Amino acid sequence: MTTDHGKDVGLLLPNGCRITHGPGANIKRPFTDMDLTMHELSPSNISFSGQFGFIEFTTEIRLPRHIHMDLARSRLIAERILVLNGIGIVELAGELFVVAPGTLVDAKGGVPHTWSACPAGVKLPDGTVSEGKFTMVYEYEDVTTFYPTASTGIVLDPKGYQAFEGSFDEIRFPKLTAEDVVERAEVVLGKYREEVVLA
Repeated sequence: MTTDHGKDVGLLLPNGCRITHGPGANIKRPFTDMDLTMHELSPSNISFSGQFGFIEFTTEIRLPRHIHMDLARSRLIAERILVLNGIGIVELAGELFVVAPGTLVDAKGGVPHTWSACPAGVKLPDGTVSEGKFTMVYEYEDVTTFYPTASTGIVLDPKGYQAFEGSFDEIRFPKLTAEDVVERAEVVLGKYREEVVLA
């Protein structure tokens, strides 16, 4: 993903997902007499025309691991998620990332992912401390639904998707303590992976 100036933004993960926070996002201050900052986080070559909405998370809301597809057209569907406020935590193809407020996560079609709120007491390098809740805004590339999966392996073709038929409890985002997050997760700030600590 690049801005209209051709500059790469965020951190591109080996699984094809991108996490964009801080420098590199298209930040504008259009008025000189007003303290208004616009964060344009859509410098993508993907056209989004699917569902658009938001979810308010707590640590009790732990999504089952899933991907998004359009099986009728045999097509994998990308998802864009903006952490509006609070601190989230996402699993992307088995890797855990703490997601700071104002961060955009572009989940590539076929990458298994799941979300929850970051447990209270995790401190980011900028001093922000998680409170155990966050709000996300989501948008799908095209109309889709959840396709649950036990695998963290990337699906390259919808025909390779193996439907999960057990209890969703088996594939929900794991219950983590703040100590677990510090040990197992990273945060992306700018183009770098950084450690989180206990508050």
